[in-house]
Amino acid sequence: MTFLFSDIEGSTELSRKHGADWGDVRAEHRRHLDEAFAEHGGSVIDAEGDAFFVVFERASDAVAAAIAAQRALAAMTAVQVRIGIHTTEPHRHLDGYVGVGVSRSARICNAAHGGQIVLSHVSAGILEDQSLDGVSLRDLGEHRLKDIPEPQRLFQVEADGLRSEFPPLTAPTIAGGIGTLLATDLVGWGQIIRAYGDDEAIDAAAAHVRIVEEHVRAHNGRVLERSGDETLSLFEAAEDAVVTAALIRTALDKRGWSDPEGNKPKLSAAIHTGRLARPSEGHLGSPAVRVFLLCGIAEPGQILVSHATRAMLEGRILDRLSLHDLGERTLPGFDEPARVYELLEEGHAPS
Repeated sequence: MTFLFSDIEGSTELSRKHGADWGDVRAEHRRHLDEAFAEHGGSVIDAEGDAFFVVFERASDAVAAAIAAQRALAAMTAVQVRIGIHTTEPHRHLDGYVGVGVSRSARICNAAHGGQIVLSHVSAGILEDQSLDGVSLRDLGEHRLKDIPEPQRLFQVEADGLRSEFPPLTAPTIAGGIGTLLATDLVGWGQIIRAYGDDEAIDAAAAHVRIVEEHVRAHNGRVLERSGDETLSLFEAAEDAVVTAALIRTALDKRGWSDPEGNKPKLSAAIHTGRLARPSEGHLGSPAVRVFLLCGIAEPGQILVSHATRAMLEGRILDRLSLHDLGERTLPGFDEPARVYELLEEGHAPS
């Protein structure tokens, strides 16, 4: 069976805000959910307050119901609903379903954000076999769930009409995990601002960030920070970060941005792998410092790769990509020099 839990994020504060109207808001929310669950074969086991516990025979039906529910709720700006889904073999009791599977499903819901649909790795595996049209999964990594001893790999459902960007899950990621960071910056962006003004420059910067996000997401990464023309992204696999950086550079080179003299902003980027401190709390530690400093010394059009990332790529075959040894460099604020590499594409000479 597949269990679906949902509730309204921040319902206590919302009830204070809406006062007597909160009953109507909650009733409309319940109507949308009831319709979505019934349409896809869900059986509501419990509906208390703003929370639902629903059972489906098929994981694909549970996901389809969750997507339909979120699309219907999108028109309700007053509430944001979080949904958690898990597939398990439950125990049936006179009082309903019991067992760890029920708790796990509820914990997944609690870790999500309003507007988000999060799956366990079990449900995600089943869904991948179904190949639902227009539905994809984003790997959110391993997280600790309350009262569940083993780390849980969780996935986000992505589909048209659903939000795709959320803060990190409220469940902590595995502390001290190894990750690869990609920092990007557009050199010469100040010239674009001076030439076209703030409004057009902001639009162009947003288009640049969209290009970054599309390629990062397509290669199993997640954009953590965006600031003007700068971004910071996280990958589990160093190879994914390297391939993504090269694709972003190529995509940006094809864009038509330029100042009146025809000068186009060039991407400067850096990739570094290290042990992250507390990513779920927004603290990446020294790897984030290193990758930004490395990006700062990159020349326009250059992608620099740290020695740590180079070591993670040992034995990997990167199609049309190679690393050129630039020797040792000392980053600002660090005493010890570190070996740095430049990411090259086939047919391109080193900077």
